[in-house]
Amino acid sequence: MYWNRILNVCVAVLALMGSQATSPVQAEPKAYPSHAVRIVDAFPAGGSTDYLARQIATRTGNEWNIPVVVENRSGAAGQIGTGSVARSEPDGYTLLVIPNELWSVAPVLYGKRLPYDTHKQLMPVAPVAQVPIVVAVNPSLPVSNIKEFIAYAKAHPGQVTFGSAGIGSIHHLAAEYFAAKSGVPLMHVPYQGTAPAVNDLLGGQISVVFSPISSVLSHIQAGKLKAIAVTGEKRALALPDVPTVAESGVPDYTTTFRVSLLAPRGIPDDVRQKWFDQVRKVTTSDDVRQALAVQGIEPDVIDYAAWLKRFEQDAEQWKAVIEQANIRVE
Repeated sequence: MYWNRILNVCVAVLALMGSQATSPVQAEPKAYPSHAVRIVDAFPAGGSTDYLARQIATRTGNEWNIPVVVENRSGAAGQIGTGSVARSEPDGYTLLVIPNELWSVAPVLYGKRLPYDTHKQLMPVAPVAQVPIVVAVNPSLPVSNIKEFIAYAKAHPGQVTFGSAGIGSIHHLAAEYFAAKSGVPLMHVPYQGTAPAVNDLLGGQISVVFSPISSVLSHIQAGKLKAIAVTGEKRALALPDVPTVAESGVPDYTTTFRVSLLAPRGIPDDVRQKWFDQVRKVTTSDDVRQALAVQGIEPDVIDYAAWLKRFEQDAEQWKAVIEQANIRVE
């Protein structure tokens, strides 16, 4: 009996030791980032969002010594790429670079038809850049400034056409907002992207575009297009001699194409802050500033709280424009 008890104790001790030896060791969580990061651009390669995403990806990858790749997932007015990120894990390894219209306009324009809930599934991470919008006309149009353009449009009702990157794009809304503020009749011609609209403006098929500067700057510099105004609060650094729309006689008119970095909602606060600081560092560095300036793009330097407030103001502004212009998408 005694030896049976000893044997049982020994077996129990050996079993306990074995279970401790085979139990998994709780590994310390790895510091972020520990592997490749993916930045999704919801539009085709070659546009402003793509250019900015690659500036950030290249410099961040070199500094953090990890791959940071840009993936273009275009289609459905940006909804395909945006939706893919909205459904991703909020771990900081999948991010999204988009223009402000996908945050401020799409939820108003599409409502429940969006295949994701923008504000519940995504969150702002960092402001990237402001891309001034230029009012550009074909040189054959006999106008040199906004006042002359307004007079011409009023004298030729139904004949002044503007091209946009599509219904509900910031190009479209900027022009509709201008039409409402100035009282001029403008005819909308939507395209599948900025490039075909600009091409038709160059060919004289349409009268004007309200375009991000990066898409028209080289044509303006070559004399193939004429810039008559910019739409921001101040003049564009790349076109210092071109006045703002407000300066030109349409008070309280301002709008800007902005690019932001977003992530799936729930991203850890320290990771969000890390990216906020990194984007600010990249976009305000001398070499990147110079690279952006060539495209007419300016870093968006604003603190996080004020940036979130601006999102709210944008949404209110565009909701009013959409309702007043009765903009609908099928």
